[in-house]
Amino acid sequence: EISAIRWLYPINGIPEALPAKRPPAVIHCQAQQRIEKTIEIILTGAVPGSTQTAIMEVETAISCTCEEEIQETNRQSIGDEFFYELLYETEEVRALMEPTVAISFVKKEWDTQTGIVMLTFNVIFAPSTPVKQTVMLKVQSVTGGVWKFPLHLTATEPLVDDIINIETTGLNKESIVCFRLTSQTRNPIPFTALFLPCSDPEFVVSPQTGELLPLGTTGTLITIGFIPRMYSKKYKARLLIQTTDMQWIYEINGLEPQYSPPHLQHGKVITTGFRHSVPVRQRNFIRENLKVITTAVSSPLKGAPLATLSKTSR
Repeated sequence: EISAIRWLYPINGIPEALPAKRPPAVIHCQAQQRIEKTIEIILTGAVPGSTQTAIMEVETAISCTCEEEIQETNRQSIGDEFFYELLYETEEVRALMEPTVAISFVKKEWDTQTGIVMLTFNVIFAPSTPVKQTVMLKVQSVTGGVWKFPLHLTATEPLVDDIINIETTGLNKESIVCFRLTSQTRNPIPFTALFLPCSDPEFVVSPQTGELLPLGTTGTLITIGFIPRMYSKKYKARLLIQTTDMQWIYEINGLEPQYSPPHLQHGKVITTGFRHSVPVRQRNFIRENLKVITTAVSSPLKGAPLATLSKTSR
């Protein structure tokens, strides 16, 4: 008979260091660009593991003929002392960020007296779309210690891929421009095409959804229409074509038709437009009236003197 049943549960305590008070590492670039940055982290309270002594003994026994082989061997020993990985908040964030970021060991500095370890990593960030996420760099020692360091990854809007100018043919008349676009892979990829909120409503795009044909084909035809409603206005828009892992931004400008003045050939000059100015003589009517001594013809007393002289007798 069984007198008693006993269950054993092993409990392993893994100490985790508190977040450091130093500002987190920030990696910033534009989308569709690539940036490479070196970061340094400090591990406090790290204790050399039991594997370190064995590794160092093996390295001492190995005879190397070049300095590069020695550096490569030391770099391998770092991997045996620590493990590191990037942690993401959710699986969706992992699927979004994992293809855009890569991290690798560079070197290690260990102060055996203070127990402080400084690890240097090389981080490559190559986002294809604008994104802003925080990932966690987790470092774990073979002795059980855990350290976590946040990495802020930010990708801003990329530069425009091209500038498209559409010249109007008249008010309320549609002018169109067409171009072709392929995916960056050998397979067709679903896409969406839309205008950013800062765009004028006079622009339309077709199709708004569909598939980009594979690389090496003629590509999918994209059509942009422009219908102006008034003159003397600058029409602008930004077209975004986006797939799951790529995007293109086009700056669209709506232009008025250029005015061409008429060009006359073999024309005759009818008038030269030259005007000759004639001086005008000013008349002094008061002086002329003083010189009149008799009445005019229109007067009832024609030819009568205007003034009579009277004789006075003495």
